[in-house]
Parts: sequence; C-alpha cells; structure tokens
Amino acid sequence: MTEYVEHRWINPKTMEKRAYQEAIAKRALDGNMLVVLPTGMGKTPLAALVAAYRLEQDMHKKIMFMAPTKPLVNQHKKSFERFLKIGPDEIKVITGKIKPAERGELYKKADIVISTPQTIRNDLKKGVLNLKEYSLLIVDEAHRAVKNYAYTYVAKKYMQQAEKPLILALTASPGGHRYRIEQVKKALFIENVEVRTKDDEDVTPYIKTIKTEWIEVELTKPMQSIKKYLESIKDEKLKMLMKWSFIRSSRITKSQLIELQKKLAHSKSGSSFAAMSLIAEIVKVDHAIMLLETQCLYSVKKYMDKIVNEGVKGDTKAATRLIENRNFQSAARLLKELIEEGEEHPKMVKLREVVEKEFERNENARLIIFTQFRDTVDKIIAELKKVKGCKPVALIGQAGSRGLDQKEQVRLINEYDLGFYNCLVCTSIGEEGLHLGSATTAVFYEPVPSAIRTVQRRGRVGREQMGRIYIFITKNTRDEAYYWSAHHKEKKMKKILYSMKEKTLKDFS
Repeated sequence: MTEYVEHRWINPKTMEKRAYQEAIAKRALDGNMLVVLPTGMGKTPLAALVAAYRLEQDMHKKIMFMAPTKPLVNQHKKSFERFLKIGPDEIKVITGKIKPAERGELYKKADIVISTPQTIRNDLKKGVLNLKEYSLLIVDEAHRAVKNYAYTYVAKKYMQQAEKPLILALTASPGGHRYRIEQVKKALFIENVEVRTKDDEDVTPYIKTIKTEWIEVELTKPMQSIKKYLESIKDEKLKMLMKWSFIRSSRITKSQLIELQKKLAHSKSGSSFAAMSLIAEIVKVDHAIMLLETQCLYSVKKYMDKIVNEGVKGDTKAATRLIENRNFQSAARLLKELIEEGEEHPKMVKLREVVEKEFERNENARLIIFTQFRDTVDKIIAELKKVKGCKPVALIGQAGSRGLDQKEQVRLINEYDLGFYNCLVCTSIGEEGLHLGSATTAVFYEPVPSAIRTVQRRGRVGREQMGRIYIFITKNTRDEAYYWSAHHKEKKMKKILYSMKEKTLKDFS
C-alpha cells in the first residue's frame, strides 16, 4: 500500500512518501546543497518538499525555481500545482515574451516563480527583479552552472540580495571530472553534497528494472572503402602539418586541432594561414568519417554535397581543394552508387528490426530514439514510417530554419504522451529533464562520450514501468571509444561525488 507525504503545504495523496527524499529535503535546510539523483527518482517532488519546508518556516517569503528550457519550466509548473497547496495565481511562469512592466507586477504578486535563468538574469540586470524576498532558489539541471551560463550570475545576485538565502541545486549527472563538479559547486555557492545511485539501499525499492541490450554492427565492405579514401586524405594533410612543424604527431584529436587553429588565427604569417586551411580540410574530412562510422549514408551524402557546393562556389579554399582531391571524388562517387542501389548503414537496418520487434511485443509501446544529427533524424523518421504500427515524430531544437520553437516542442511532447505519436526521434533536446513517463524503450543510435548526456538519455525510460534500452555500436569505430569513455567517466563521477558527500558529512558533524 502506497504511503503519501503528509504536510500542511502538500496536497494529500499527491506525493509518494520516500525516506531518501525526506532525509535529503531536511538536510537541504542546513545550507546550499547539490543533490545528485538518478533520473526518474523524483528531483521535482524533492524540490516541492524543500519548498514546502521553506514556506512553513516563513510563508511570507517567495520561491524561485529555474530550469534551462521552456518545456521544462512548464512541466515544473504542473508538478508544483499538483503537489503544493498554492493556487495557480500564486505560481507564475515568467518568460521573456511577457513585457518587462508586466513581469515586474508578476514578480510582486507571485509566491512561486518558475522561469528560465536567461529571463531572470535579464530582469536582475534591468532592475525589474530583486531577490531580497526569496527564501529558496531551486536550480534544475545544475550541471549547466559553469562558465558564463546564466545560472552563475543569478546565483551570485541571489546570495547578495536575499535576506536568508538557500540554494537547492539538482542534477542527474554533474560531470565526469572533479574540476567540472568543483566549478558547479563554486558557481552555486554549494556547501553540502547529497548523492544517491540506483544501488543505494534506500533507493532500490523504487527503481524500475531496465534491460540493456548492445546491438553491434560492422561497416560493409563498400563503406570501409569510402572510409579508406577519406582517411588517406586526412593522413596526407596531417603529414603536411607535421612536416611544417605545426604538430608533432598524427595522433591528434579534433578539439586539439581546433585549439591550434585558434592560436594560428592570432598570427599574421602566411604559413599560419596555410596551416589553418589544412586544419579546416582535416576537420571536414574527419566529420565525414564520423558520420560514415556512426550515422547513415544519407547524412554523409548531405554533408559531402555541402562541401561540394562550398567548393564550387569558392566559399573556402579548404572545400575547393577537397573537391579537387581524387580520393574525395572516389569516396563521393562510391557513396552515390551505394545510395542509388538502396544501400544504407547497417545500424538503420537493425533499427527497423528492433522497432518492429518492440511493436510486435507490445502494440502500446512508446519509443524514444536518440541521435546526434538532424539529417539522421530525418532518415530514421522516413524509415520508421514503413514499420507497421509505428507513428514517429521528430523532436529537435530551435536552431536553424527547420528548428522547433519551445511552444512546438511542448505540443509534440504532450501529443506523444497522449498517444498521437508512439516514437519520438530526438536530438540532444530530448535528453535533458523532460518527463516522458510513458516511454517504454530507448534507443541510443550512437553512444556519446559525455557521462552527463549518457545518464540523461538512460533516464528517459523506466520512470513509471519496466524499461528497455538498446545501444547501437559500430565495431572498430569511435562508437566503441565513446561508449567506454562515458562508462569510465560515470564511474569516476560517482566516486568523486561520494567522497564529496563524506567530506560534507564529516564537516557537518
């Protein structure tokens, strides 16, 4: 029998009673806290519980809840309205689309403000808002609080202006490196760290079983030939950079090359400009190889066509030289032949098989498919429309002419939850925070090297029922390296967080 939280600020029978949430919420009152909880383990109910405790301490103070996107903001508003004994007029979503004068009035009237950090930062700078009366600042997806992200500015102003400040920072994954976690702690003035994983005794009763299956494929022989053509171009250009003494080894990463390019941009010498152009060629070819290894032939073709268009127009010297390169021409010709013959990446073939199997197993299945690139999203949608029972839809970010604004994103998520669609094909926009309670199956079309993104992807399923995850990996490619990179970063992150938690417990005692 389910037990519910009983509190004068919490609506009856709305919040399941969980010992770990109550323990963390009570400790959160002792000082600014970073809470790391697995996705689906109730960060929003925890935030509502801490808000209830703060309102009990002083009902005349206000609560500020920040989340990075409008869809997340709207979800949190619905959750707080369900959990807390506060009328809809007292909980306000404030966005940049509301006129500044009206926003100023809303800040005065609202007891709980839910907004994006960009809006709050802008209103603090313009003097539309003062945080003096706010007794709690909740920061969702707190791993974003690095460098110049708006969270850092708002947290600093909050600590300066609030009479009795308290910050509750929430994330499923703050990052795989100690320095990154320390950055987040410093930016949000964190004093205490609380962490739970699915292996903790007080959490395991609430974990839904998730089965993970790795789907390994190999590049076809023609695809391997395309890869060799492209790699020969890359190797040739790297040798030239070594010959000119700009690099010492051909084993250099893309990020290192881009850093070198930035340094060379400050030099006015002819050799520096020549090296920068070479680096541009290498980066373009490496991107094409990455698409070939991890995505689909359609994506590679779209990208190589873009290079050809740039080269024909003479937009960049790098593109012009590439389209004149025999190996590039051979790769483009073979790629065109494969597509005309109806060939595709083995991942795409396996994806259709997996989706067909999921709908055969459960006609009410709800799938979410993650991939890095919009061109791959387009191809996946086209392929899955051919699968019986599958109703796919794309969820992508706002950027570009094809982007979806946040209002459209919210509409699509609602329609997915209502069953108008049963397969959500997402870029990174689908990874962060969104509550897709109906999702039964997640497919990672490719692994990502980030521990944060891997944890977030995994957390989209198994929230309300058993879940299944498929991870697609192309053998002997960067897919394998990315998978193990994220795996080791996540393990390292857990060790770091537990050591930080132990330290704050010792300091507290």
